[in-house]
Amino acid sequence: MGMRRLPLAMTLVTLVLVISLSPAVLADELTEKSNAFMEKFIEAMNTGNYSLIEPYLSERLKSELGEREFAQLRDFTIENYGRLLSFKFVNETRDGNLVKLEYEVKAEKGTFPVALTYKNGELVGIGLGIKAKPNPSGMAAMILGALLALGLFYLLKKPSVPDLVFGSGVALGLSVIIPFYGLVSLVMFYSTLSRALFTAVLTALTVEGVKFYFSRDKDGLSLGLGLGIGQYVLLSIGTFVATNFIMQLPVSFTGPTYWAFLFALAFTVFHAVSAGTYSLRKKPADTVLFAVLEAFALFFEGNNPSISLLFAILGIAVGLKLGGVFSGISGRKAH
Repeated sequence: MGMRRLPLAMTLVTLVLVISLSPAVLADELTEKSNAFMEKFIEAMNTGNYSLIEPYLSERLKSELGEREFAQLRDFTIENYGRLLSFKFVNETRDGNLVKLEYEVKAEKGTFPVALTYKNGELVGIGLGIKAKPNPSGMAAMILGALLALGLFYLLKKPSVPDLVFGSGVALGLSVIIPFYGLVSLVMFYSTLSRALFTAVLTALTVEGVKFYFSRDKDGLSLGLGLGIGQYVLLSIGTFVATNFIMQLPVSFTGPTYWAFLFALAFTVFHAVSAGTYSLRKKPADTVLFAVLEAFALFFEGNNPSISLLFAILGIAVGLKLGGVFSGISGRKAH
């Protein structure tokens, strides 16, 4: 009987060893895979070569972090932290079939955490604890751009102060509503591209619809200028002060300063021209045309600012072509 029990005992011991050692082996394999990804990740961030990390991503993560999103993430990271230098493993946590590996990345301008989430051995999530550096020059550029637009129209026609103030108030009101569109897109859409398009279209329709509604019985040109002042002057100052000095959450006006200036100038003029056209022509169909142009401008703003600016300028040209603004300035009856 003793000899018969020996193979069974050995089998049980082997099973216990296999079960107890397997997680360690799997953990080591996952750590090696994760370390290899981090090496490629740092190289990809420094060179902009997305193909270096693509093989490591799950299909779902590829749809959320495509080349477009990676380029935005890279620009934001390099701008705030400079070139990435090295990484070190910090911690590992497990929850069922989810494994989270935490790293610390050292860069030229500081360090930041990176969390990699694996599900059944697949990389399904990447989290970067990046904090944007305050950029007061970006805020100043936006303010200057909007005020320059106000000054240009002031030379043509003195704005109506009540409508100017009202337009600024409309901008503040919209700033409370529009952020919810981004939250809704997270629930409704799977891909980042779809979310960006949905948010841009809904934002443009809302802004143009509100401008049309209020411009019918007001000086639309002044209201549109006020909208730009509210967005690029009041909100810029308020956001910068609140996040940097009250909530202690640094917010950067990302991208080169000249883009901040050009966007504030172009979109303030766009709001003025479109709202001025609404107040003189009073045609609801105009809102659709301006909303389409604005949606494209908003959609490309983060990824391709030159194309975004082109659509904003195209919107200005369309408004001038319709004749509403010049007719209003010269005192002639609108077409």
